Amino acid sequence: MKALVSFVCAAIAAFANEGEVDIVWRTVNFVIFAGLTYYLLAGFARKFFGDRTRSIVAAFEKAQDKAKEARSNREKAALALEEAKANGESIVKFAKDEAIAIADRIAAKTDDEIKMLHKLKDESKVVAENKMIRAVVAATMGEILNADDILNNQDAIVENLRKRAL
Repeated sequence: MKALVSFVCAAIAAFANEGEVDIVWRTVNFVIFAGLTYYLLAGFARKFFGDRTRSIVAAFEKAQDKAKEARSNREKAALALEEAKANGESIVKFAKDEAIAIADRIAAKTDDEIKMLHKLKDESKVVAENKMIRAVVAATMGEILNADDILNNQDAIVENLRKRAL
């Protein structure tokens, strides 16, 4: 500041001998105006630009934190994706194995049911044959054992039964 005042004084002294010089007073007025402006506005300007600098730094740090968090989340998501893929593969393998086991159980049950149906068919066949034999025997016995024939010809009836039995 002292240098500025001495410069202004030297400039006034140098131009004082030549008469009235307008540029000197204008320079002096400008220096005074700039000094007062600086004196009055320096605190506000420092505060404004300091606050602005701090807000920019804070925003930058916040953006860096968000970027770090996003990277962390992306890594977690990638790990979760890999885990999900592994789980999916194991679930698919388990489902295939389970489907094969179920198919085998169904095939075994079906084979058992088929065997039971064959057995039931054979039993029904035997029952039907027995029923038919009974019906034939009952009809034959009905013919043979007529009340009139029994009294008349017992020897013929016995012979007829022997023939039919053999």
